Amino acid sequence: MFTTLKALALVATSFSICSVLGAATTSDGGVIITLPPRSTDVGIKKVPDAAHPFIAPGPNDQRGPCPALNTLANHGYLPRDGIASFEQILAATREGFNMDRDLAGFLAGFSMMARGNAFLNKLSIGSISPQIPVVPGAIDGPAPPGGIAKHDRFEGDVSMTRQDFNIGDDVHFQISLFDEFLSAIAEFGDDDPVHGPKSIVNMKVMQEFKFQRFQEAQGQDNAVSFHASRIASSYNEAAFILTFFANGTTGTLSKQALTSIFQNQTFAPNWFRRSSPGTFDFIVDTAMEVLNAHPIQPGANVNGVYELDPPSTACNAAYSDFVLNNLPHTLNNVTGTFKTNVNTLLNIVATPFGCPKLLPAGPVGQ
Repeated sequence: MFTTLKALALVATSFSICSVLGAATTSDGGVIITLPPRSTDVGIKKVPDAAHPFIAPGPNDQRGPCPALNTLANHGYLPRDGIASFEQILAATREGFNMDRDLAGFLAGFSMMARGNAFLNKLSIGSISPQIPVVPGAIDGPAPPGGIAKHDRFEGDVSMTRQDFNIGDDVHFQISLFDEFLSAIAEFGDDDPVHGPKSIVNMKVMQEFKFQRFQEAQGQDNAVSFHASRIASSYNEAAFILTFFANGTTGTLSKQALTSIFQNQTFAPNWFRRSSPGTFDFIVDTAMEVLNAHPIQPGANVNGVYELDPPSTACNAAYSDFVLNNLPHTLNNVTGTFKTNVNTLLNIVATPFGCPKLLPAGPVGQ
């Protein structure tokens, strides 16, 4: 077993308005991606404010498997059509959840290269969109980018409220799985004078529910895939929920607030974002605490039998898996603005891991 979750971390597990909304394009038609300066607006804040009311998505608006990104889009912190730039993701996750720039940069940067159009700086938080064309040279196959909702690379098996790709709906909220989450709160949750008995999501709830979901997926999905990067994103999903969905005024996550974001994809009444930025290291440490209750080795089911991956000798097992196995190797062959953006994003993705930058080596068209 890895000695720290940094050997596994991080995804998981979802913007300043720039190019997609009017900034000039480059001479080759691309849009330059930039890492904005770290914000000084990092204190507690009521969310949403009056400028960001909830509006349910329309039939052509993109929504996907990430309740946080869906909620941000429903309130207009992200574009309501669900098509966003790298910079918009960073601004929205900071404003809505007080997510640190480097953590958001990794998430947005990896997903932009894996499931977006890094030449045009556009990513769908849902599925394929007519707004996002095939990447130049069709370097990742003839189809347009699949968006965050497309299975593998970014989203994967052993989700908390989505089924595995091989056995059901891996994109849309599944009430039956959420009911299991609520049952875990009823068994292990804390009491609260405002929200009532067994109404607070604590570490024990997350430890037991996450392990239950792994056992279910392993038993039901003969091809379940839970390699290093997916363990990282799956357990950081748990850390995100505990860290970013909690009310900043109390530091606790009520069952009501959890339901509001997961099921209704809106912020709970009188909800405040956390009082300090949630950093990469803080998320990793929280995820490690969740995982350590029931340690799981990276691996996959082969004919229904869970086979462990060979021990990793990489600087960071998850980072290596993300880049070498989940980003198409053809990203190394791009030119012009596309190359500039890929280099920018690869540096951003490598930064929080503290490892030498790796170059994409994954398959095309997956």
